[in-house]
Amino acid sequence: MAPTLLHRSQLDTRAWDDCIANAHNPLLYGYSWYLDAVLPAPDWQWQAVVQTDAQDRYVAVLPIPLRRKAGRWVVHQPLFCPFLDVFTRDDQCDPTPFLQAVVRRFRYGSRLALRFPPALPNLIVQPRTTHVLDLSVGYERLLAGYTADRQLNRTRALRHGWQVTDETDSEPLLLLFRQHHAHTIEGGVGEWAYAILRRLIDELQRRELATLRYARHNNQLEAGMLIAHSDSRAIYLFNAASEQGRRGNARTLLLDQFIQQQAGQPVAFDFESPEKQSITQFYRSFGAVEETYYSIRWNRLTRPERWLLMIRRWLLKRGR
Repeated sequence: MAPTLLHRSQLDTRAWDDCIANAHNPLLYGYSWYLDAVLPAPDWQWQAVVQTDAQDRYVAVLPIPLRRKAGRWVVHQPLFCPFLDVFTRDDQCDPTPFLQAVVRRFRYGSRLALRFPPALPNLIVQPRTTHVLDLSVGYERLLAGYTADRQLNRTRALRHGWQVTDETDSEPLLLLFRQHHAHTIEGGVGEWAYAILRRLIDELQRRELATLRYARHNNQLEAGMLIAHSDSRAIYLFNAASEQGRRGNARTLLLDQFIQQQAGQPVAFDFESPEKQSITQFYRSFGAVEETYYSIRWNRLTRPERWLLMIRRWLLKRGR
């Protein structure tokens, strides 16, 4: 049967999540509760392209993340969800009709990130990468894959005397980010972003899918990380460190301890890399390798619609 576009309210949530869990390419970002957390109303929502079989079972699905921009719903990739996919048990499924349905329905896609290369014309496509480390090979091999500098910094971190604890309160991590990282982000970080992260952490913890780990020195919190776990994939979802934490290589220690604990298990550790050279070099120093996905944009708005969109954006920035 041909794929059908459905609103969130029309979806069978249990059938959706079963389709994700039993897909050949399951991914935490695809579950309904995860999408609900990172795409909250009124400014966000998600719809989906769904293919069913003769018994109306979901056999392939593609989420469509949407954001309200200047009064119009546009396709837009949300925070804490780097990429999506057509989730299906059939590893030979052609994703093109699913993407066609999205582009046909929404004339403006400010950004959609997918695991598969799009085979459609008139799209602006930019390959991007995350960095992934296969933890199944065992810690000795993983440690040998660290660069010389990373091994040296690991040794320095071990000598620093960090106190590492697993906790449940995420507010210290958010405060650490506010104090030491938020000012470096162009345009700043809105309160809505922190609200989404809090909501997501609550959902992850409720399902026992989160590791929240802190590093302290002399009882002073200096670094922290949030790792999400699902479907044999661990995701380095969020982190922060003070200047003292950076100088003392606290994040190297936090990552190394997690890698050591999970080594030998069939787990892929996803560093969820941003497009920043210094950060990707840091992740590569652990032996992580690139995994490609694709950022897609399109614009079929008429010239008057584009001008109206620009004017509305300008007015919103002016606070009117």
